Amino acid sequence: MTDPSLSRRVLLGALTGVLVAPDAALARGARFPWPGGDKAAVSLTYDDGLDSQIDRVIPALDALGFRATFFLTGYNIQWRLKDWAKIAAAGHEIGDHTMNHPCALSGYSAARFQREEIAPTQTLLASEDGEIRPRLYAYPCGYIGLGAGPPRERHARYLDLVRQTFAAARTTVGPPNDPYRVPAEPYRLHAFEPTYEADNVRAAFRYLNQAMASGAWAILVFHDVLPAVKSEGDTSVATHQRILEWIKSQPLWVSPMGEALDYIETHQPGRGRSSVG
Repeated sequence: MTDPSLSRRVLLGALTGVLVAPDAALARGARFPWPGGDKAAVSLTYDDGLDSQIDRVIPALDALGFRATFFLTGYNIQWRLKDWAKIAAAGHEIGDHTMNHPCALSGYSAARFQREEIAPTQTLLASEDGEIRPRLYAYPCGYIGLGAGPPRERHARYLDLVRQTFAAARTTVGPPNDPYRVPAEPYRLHAFEPTYEADNVRAAFRYLNQAMASGAWAILVFHDVLPAVKSEGDTSVATHQRILEWIKSQPLWVSPMGEALDYIETHQPGRGRSSVG
């Protein structure tokens, strides 16, 4: 889990090179019953509400029959709200990624962050074609501490705020998620930015192979998808397409995050839903 005192580059570099071991329950061989007998699940997520996601990502996903989760930053989407409303209506999921995407959070109180960053995005998304009310949240920059004080206080403050509005929240680091642990830890969902430091497919394939080996839930994070990479965090159209096509060829259940969460919740031991749906 990320913290402002830690370097994003160091965290992501370490994760790219050496993936963390799967969670304990999966490591013991307790395979989760994913739909259709698939070996694992993957949710494709896209941050910031960028034009390239409307113009390039949506057509690529639709061509393969994939639905994804888009975490929208209010400032970026104001001029294309109608497009995002159509995307939501077509079956893609919309999540909240704050109004202005702040990464320096030490100066915020919980009340100020709610007032300036969370509430305006919720209102903006509900203003076009009805009630697009995101139930999921993505921490900007992956930081999970809010305000001043020691890490435990900052983390608790942010968690308390996020759980008031959202059903779950996604970070940007960590191994594929153990579905048996997800219901107990929905506000620290692990995710991985496979092309953040290098525009190639290798890190994504390693991460997804790890998920399939243990039966886990992988969450991938992308940002701008461009014909050619311009800056750190970008993904080229060619690399993005190769990752999508590889996923299509694998025994992976592709699902928006909210749908995956619902499925995981209803297929826990003792819930009376042991069959694969």
